[in-house]
Amino acid sequence: MTASATARLHGPIPLVLCLAVSMRLAAAAPSDPAEPNPLAASPSAAGAAGPRAGVGPALVPHVPKAVSRPAGWPTAGQKPLDNHVLSSIRENPGAPLEPVRDLIAAEVAKAVGPGTAGGGGVVPANYEQPATGTAAVPPQAQSLEMAMVVARVGPEVVLEGDLLTPKALEYLEKAGPSMPPEDLRKLKLQICQQVLPQHVEMLLIYVDALREIPEDKIPDIRKNVDKAFDEQFLPKMMQEAGVANSLEYEQQLRAKGQSLDRMRKMFFERGLSQEWMRKNTKNDDEIAHADMIAYYQNHLADYEFPAKARFEALTIKVNARRSRKQAWDLLASMGNEVLAGKPLADVAKARSEGPTASQGGLFDWTNAGSLASKRLDEAIFSLPVGQLSAIIEDEPSPNLADQAALHIVRVVERKDAGRTPFIEAQVGIRATLVADRERKATEDYLRKLRERTPVWSVFDAEPTGATRPMTASRPTTTR
Repeated sequence: MTASATARLHGPIPLVLCLAVSMRLAAAAPSDPAEPNPLAASPSAAGAAGPRAGVGPALVPHVPKAVSRPAGWPTAGQKPLDNHVLSSIRENPGAPLEPVRDLIAAEVAKAVGPGTAGGGGVVPANYEQPATGTAAVPPQAQSLEMAMVVARVGPEVVLEGDLLTPKALEYLEKAGPSMPPEDLRKLKLQICQQVLPQHVEMLLIYVDALREIPEDKIPDIRKNVDKAFDEQFLPKMMQEAGVANSLEYEQQLRAKGQSLDRMRKMFFERGLSQEWMRKNTKNDDEIAHADMIAYYQNHLADYEFPAKARFEALTIKVNARRSRKQAWDLLASMGNEVLAGKPLADVAKARSEGPTASQGGLFDWTNAGSLASKRLDEAIFSLPVGQLSAIIEDEPSPNLADQAALHIVRVVERKDAGRTPFIEAQVGIRATLVADRERKATEDYLRKLRERTPVWSVFDAEPTGATRPMTASRPTTTR
């Protein structure tokens, strides 16, 4: 994948303190429903964003301020944030978010653990509520194109603005002046089409997580993940952007059609999706020893390796200005210097014309049969180690008929051809089998999600006469 805003989400800082505080606060939460819960979202936080509303017929289309879920959906009450992700969550689910992976895992475990899953807190898969409301037009309305509906994943609407990250917009801004408007538009759609499959995958898992995690647990998870984002990732992002504070960074993002709220939303949705996929595809069963042996026997060719050698060489070229006899006599004098006790490396640096003369004529590990000259190849893999060869003349080359070269070589080290034994290969075999099992579990899980979650995009083949919705007006019913 390409450079993206999500690349900035990486960070090595552990969250031991954050996790510890989160767990202590959760443990101290009052058991009486009538008592105030210190972890519950405040009214101001809960009301910071409502469901993603439609654009009224008399209003200028713009990027909505909220997500597509209705007011009763678990994530209602959160600010509208970007749900774009450029790197696939399938390839390495935890890597980009390692510093907060344990935090998210702990929060999810608390949310769906024994005694919490089920009952009225779980949002049913067939949840349904009419969509109402109209978003207010902000002082600086976004462009119509940024509000274009690119795809839908179950209840989630994907806008063009969700897929065009700050990095992508920066690239388009540089390319724009030299491109006709129609070509620039095509380039935007190509970028959207390229990143959309990974974005859809992430949303499939995110929607599945919201079906199972009790609604009242979502605000606590979001609160702790947002805190981790602000403490660990935001400072690095501001430093890379060259700004002094979050207000300046927010202004910089908005100038490119993005916002900090979108970045936080992306971070939360991606982190929750990664952990939910890991939870649903994890298999701790040990790989059987017999399975590893069977894999080794079925892939013996993969563990065979050719002979290889490290060697030194002195080279003199034959060309129009130097006859074969002149080159021969010159190379022979160089070989005599080595036989007299002068280091071959010194002779090579001073007089050799080979490609590695400046490194003392040394060639690193070279596989048998990989050299263009068959005579050199035969000499290197037949000479005794440490013995200086006689002068070797390259066979004539059809591409360089007027040039030839003479060589003297000495083998420094050589390893015979062979096969990696099973005892040395079994660690790699186990890792391969584990990866294969995880890949299959991921594919099976995603296939089930696609069967139960409708997905549509503007890039799908459409029947004749069908029209594409171009702005972010909401459907009459959200599932």
